[in-house]
Amino acid sequence: MLKPGLCMPMNLNRQYGRVPIVLTNPDAVLMRVSGSHGQSRRGTTLVELMVALVVISVGIAGMLGSFTYIQRSVQASKNRTLASTLAQERMQILKQKNYYQVLVTSDPAHNTVDFAPEVIDYDTGYFPPEDISAGVVYELYTLVQVARDDSGVITILSPATPDTGLKLITVTVVWSQGGVKKKLLLRSLLANPNTVMANAAFNGFVRDSVTLTGINGALVNAAENMGWRDTSSVSGAYSVSLSPGNFTLVASANGYYTELRTVSIGANATQIQDFNLVKIATGTVMGYPWLVDHLVISQIVGSTINASAYDQEYVEIYNPTTFTWTVNGAIGLKFQRPIVDDAAKRTIQIDYLTASIPSLGFYLFSNVNTVTVAGVSRTADAVWSNANTAGDFPYFGTQNNIIPVSDQGGGEGGGALELYRISDGSRLDAVGWDKNDAAKSAPFYETDGHDQNIGLQRGEQYVRFASTSGLSTSFGPSYDSNNNNVDFGEHNPISIAPSNSGITKTAISGTPAAGAIVSCSDGISSSVESSIYGNPPCARFLLVDVASGTWTVLITSGVYGVQNDTVTIPAENSVYTFTGSAGFLTQEFTQGIITGRVLNALGAAIAAPSAIVVSPGGAGNNTFANTSTGRYSLRVAPGPVDVTANPGNANINYVSISSLTIPAETGLVRSGVDFVLYQGGRISGFITRDGINALPGVAVAVFDSNSVARDQQVTGSNGRFITVSLATGVYTVEPALGSKESSSPSVSSVTIVTPGITIFSSTFTVSGAMGYISGSVTTGGQPIKTGVLIVVTTTTLAGMPPAPPSLSSATLTGPPFYMGSSIETGEYLVEVRGSTSPRYNVYAYYPMPSGTAATMLSSAAANISVVAGQITTGVNFSW
Repeated sequence: MLKPGLCMPMNLNRQYGRVPIVLTNPDAVLMRVSGSHGQSRRGTTLVELMVALVVISVGIAGMLGSFTYIQRSVQASKNRTLASTLAQERMQILKQKNYYQVLVTSDPAHNTVDFAPEVIDYDTGYFPPEDISAGVVYELYTLVQVARDDSGVITILSPATPDTGLKLITVTVVWSQGGVKKKLLLRSLLANPNTVMANAAFNGFVRDSVTLTGINGALVNAAENMGWRDTSSVSGAYSVSLSPGNFTLVASANGYYTELRTVSIGANATQIQDFNLVKIATGTVMGYPWLVDHLVISQIVGSTINASAYDQEYVEIYNPTTFTWTVNGAIGLKFQRPIVDDAAKRTIQIDYLTASIPSLGFYLFSNVNTVTVAGVSRTADAVWSNANTAGDFPYFGTQNNIIPVSDQGGGEGGGALELYRISDGSRLDAVGWDKNDAAKSAPFYETDGHDQNIGLQRGEQYVRFASTSGLSTSFGPSYDSNNNNVDFGEHNPISIAPSNSGITKTAISGTPAAGAIVSCSDGISSSVESSIYGNPPCARFLLVDVASGTWTVLITSGVYGVQNDTVTIPAENSVYTFTGSAGFLTQEFTQGIITGRVLNALGAAIAAPSAIVVSPGGAGNNTFANTSTGRYSLRVAPGPVDVTANPGNANINYVSISSLTIPAETGLVRSGVDFVLYQGGRISGFITRDGINALPGVAVAVFDSNSVARDQQVTGSNGRFITVSLATGVYTVEPALGSKESSSPSVSSVTIVTPGITIFSSTFTVSGAMGYISGSVTTGGQPIKTGVLIVVTTTTLAGMPPAPPSLSSATLTGPPFYMGSSIETGEYLVEVRGSTSPRYNVYAYYPMPSGTAATMLSSAAANISVVAGQITTGVNFSW
């Protein structure tokens, strides 16, 4: 027990050390708690003790949080470092290959999911994706593209472009970190070490034909090789370096007609070729787009007494859409008086007599089978059911009234009606009307309730307008600006007779399609959006700077749109207007449109021997270029699209050319995807390992008479190759082999004289061609992830375990040795020279950890035969 006036040090054991705490005189504690000023000596109170503990706890929690954050940061850094290492390794492997073995990605696939809207293009054929597991799974994507230096800017060209001497290699590594996708991208240029310097050049200016001022950004290129190109400067100057020969020079600029010119140039020559481009006459496309995608309430009558003194009421709906709607059991009505009278909407029970409502037709709901008003009798399509009750509708008595009117007294006259889809309860349309009393306003409505001082009266009708011009008996009541106070007018007495499903009327309006996207296929105009215009409001667009000619215009809003393929701008400042139903967005659009032209080297459309096929690959259906104008139009799925003109050389007289990836968007026209096809023939050949058996996977380069590479191919499983169409002339065909391989003959010379034919070059027999040995390594039935050394040789290694070779200068003259290592999946692949005699011995070395030491385990497989160009599988090792 402590004596008063004494203090005793006391330690509290804590996780991170010992904290000395002093207990003081109890009287002193009481004095400080009570606020007294007794002794001047001060210790630590219980309150201060608790505060100290809280502060220490917060500090510890903060440290723990910091450790977690640091750990995550370190792991993230490791992940990114490994991703960078993998990307650099893949890049180094590719750049060590023969230039012609690094084949351009001809048909890229697209990863549109992981980083949408960004797209990752990648190769699936020559350099397919690879998954590497290192605690984290990394996905490696490779893309090889034709590149060109255009006025100091690296430009990517079509994969069908003849070799430019530059290839852009893109390696993308993707992995997940904390549930979030990450990526690292590495790009590098691969130059052809054997590129022949271009020793001819075209220089000149691209100018406006009227003002003769230079056109900045005009493109001048040779149609036969898009890699021979240049972009004009501010003054319009350009310079294209190329090899000698006969070409079609193409000069193009936005807003000008393209000019094509046939030219010839010799070696070491410089030739001036000026282009004076004619400016394209432009006009305007304007219009008033309307959405007509839903049923509308077109007429409401709450009370009109017929000759039999029966209090008739009815609700008319109109179908402005292009399709028939099922109403029976599918479409219903709800009614609600002002909030002070009805706390919620009441569903009207209905007996349906007619099943559907046709396009541009009407449907009549009523409390009587036959409505007689304004001198006309109409048979109702549906009537109120006797299942309705006075509990829901106070005036549903002997005359079955649902909608009260002001003449009934009691403050009646306000209310609201909803047209809805029964399956999901979604609202199709709603109309609310007010009585001049704050407590009797419409319970719901669109924007503003229909404003009337007295409210809905007996003998009065609310009628929807046909257009912004107002009421009409000639056209369908379809105007729906989503504002009840703007969309409806009233008639008292009733003067417009109701319509039923047997009557149709043409719609001339709908819902103003504000925000609709409008685009044109002319190639120079930019897409625009429609906006609200006028009062009463409609939607209007102005698409300016549309080139003269006949074009496709697409107007879309959401999934609905309209496509007009005959929009014509005949001359400068002409205006084409979409009016009436021409602006109705009634077609469902889940696709985009790509348009352009396909011309020959003289700038004319191609008709013979067949029309040119244009293909969007798997993004849509093929089409044909018009044989008179060269124009084509493709409907394609949204996303990246690769367009090919004359795929597979279907028209054998012309080359096949593919575009770069075109970004297609739903409801938009992507125009100006043009192609200039020149005539040519094709070259084929056969590569074998022994003069008989095919050797697949061998790259082949084709050079013109100026030693410029014009095509690269790779042999298929049958050992055969065939080039793209090449212009007439003399070519050299050469297999692109590794340093350990040779071919007989080494090259073959071929002359293409007539377009449209295929000429066989030669049968090439490759000696020393490479093959592969593959297998797996396991321990205890599980893959070895740490790596196993694989040695392949034609000799027998001595020792236990067999001693790997000592590498020296003597190794170069002795039996061959090939080495590799298994990967983290326990699989390996070693490239070796094809050999069936002598055969190979395969050795595997596995360092087995044992405490602080390691034991070297080994295993061997003998008599392994390898066929050139093929993989010998199943050479497995296990411990």
